[in-house]
Amino acid sequence: MERETLFSLQQATPRIYGMAPIQPIEWSVRRGEQWCIIGPNGSGKTLLADFIAGKHAIRSGTIQYGFQGERYPTDRIRKVCFESAYSLADYRSMYYQQRFHAMENEGTPTVRELILREGKDPEHTKQLCDKLNIHPLMEKRLIMLSSGELRRVLITLYLAKKPELIIFDNPFIGLDARTRKELDAFLVSLSKQQSMLFIVPTPDEIPQATTHILTAQRLRYTVLGERSKLTPQALEEIFLAHEQTSVEELPASPITTDKQYDYVLKMKDIHLDYAGKIVFDQLNWTVRKGEKWALLGPNGSGKSTLLSLLAADNPHAYSQDITLFDRKRGTGESIWDIKRHIGYISSEMHLYFQGDQTCGKIVASGLFDTIGLFRQCTEREYKLSQEWMELFGIGDLKERSYTSLSGGEQRLTLLARTMVKNPDLLILDEPLHGLDAQHKRHALDIIERFCEQPGKTLIYVTHLKEEMPPCIQHILELKVPPQA
Repeated sequence: MERETLFSLQQATPRIYGMAPIQPIEWSVRRGEQWCIIGPNGSGKTLLADFIAGKHAIRSGTIQYGFQGERYPTDRIRKVCFESAYSLADYRSMYYQQRFHAMENEGTPTVRELILREGKDPEHTKQLCDKLNIHPLMEKRLIMLSSGELRRVLITLYLAKKPELIIFDNPFIGLDARTRKELDAFLVSLSKQQSMLFIVPTPDEIPQATTHILTAQRLRYTVLGERSKLTPQALEEIFLAHEQTSVEELPASPITTDKQYDYVLKMKDIHLDYAGKIVFDQLNWTVRKGEKWALLGPNGSGKSTLLSLLAADNPHAYSQDITLFDRKRGTGESIWDIKRHIGYISSEMHLYFQGDQTCGKIVASGLFDTIGLFRQCTEREYKLSQEWMELFGIGDLKERSYTSLSGGEQRLTLLARTMVKNPDLLILDEPLHGLDAQHKRHALDIIERFCEQPGKTLIYVTHLKEEMPPCIQHILELKVPPQA
């Protein structure tokens, strides 16, 4: 094996339970090359990256590595993705609302504790913290990080281990425009001394540091070669066979509400702080029934915390002047009374769906507002779940384990879960994370159809204004509050 080769797959196929052998893969990567795997959702990008990282055994062929590991070569490979957070804390012993309970999140590590625990070289780790702007997050607990903040921390921690190869699954997911630009520039500088592999679902998300492209299409992999020799049209052609059909109508929901109200939300002079850090100061917001809002703001501006007050996940709502569906919080309503009218998806919530349940059950759990399905569904409820999965183009995943899916497939599953009961209020926090262009357009079409129904209210969070649905009428933009 040539000395400069980082890894080489020679007619290699992974051994995965329940999956027929895929087309043998022939691919070599040399040191100094920065490769990007690009392809639609479900095309096999994550499967190939996991194969390289040693997650799957070899069925046939060989994989050779140009470096020695601590025990195995794959010990020197790190992958940054949503699931990477599981290596830092036991999310199975946590629940989503715990992040807003001060007494209950004390047992979760702070960023500083993680940095001290994971960093091998203090000076190298400090330089990474400087470049990725980690210092303002040092006293934050892991469970309190937004998805964008968590992504920066994970990158820092994994680079601090000085891996031979680091794999970035959707490197820019959850990042605001400024942080995304800063990370892109950082990856360019990092490419001078670090081997990287990127996984992205669209051509416009390919990092600048990329030197070579490999495409994935229906578990078939094609080496396109040097990025500088490829035209934008050549990359766009990868997705031509994956166009989605238009949405005519939404499945009928078995859940009907006779709740009468004029205002979905009234917030007056909201002040909230955690550990002495101000999140909101004198925030006011009113949302009428049927309005369509976009909620914007940079990482750390409090978008997720604001939504937690609205979605009955945050106990601090009881000490604030908040009215939901014309009823003031703390006047006897249960959180389930509130959640019955709400469909909600967020990247932070994504981390808590860990049980080995099928995608069909995960979608059906949206009818009961639980993180997973823990009761018997009726035949009608299961049928409705299947109809929503078909609508999002994932009907064939009904019996697949949720944890076996790629990030994009998981996001489509959670979108179907969020909308399965056709709620009065739809809260979508970065709903298009990890989706390819065709699935983004299709999801936006479904959201538009939802909003055409009388009396439906939408709150939509995004860092990309071009991803806002056309129905948006109002915008609330949060700023990072000044600290005393």
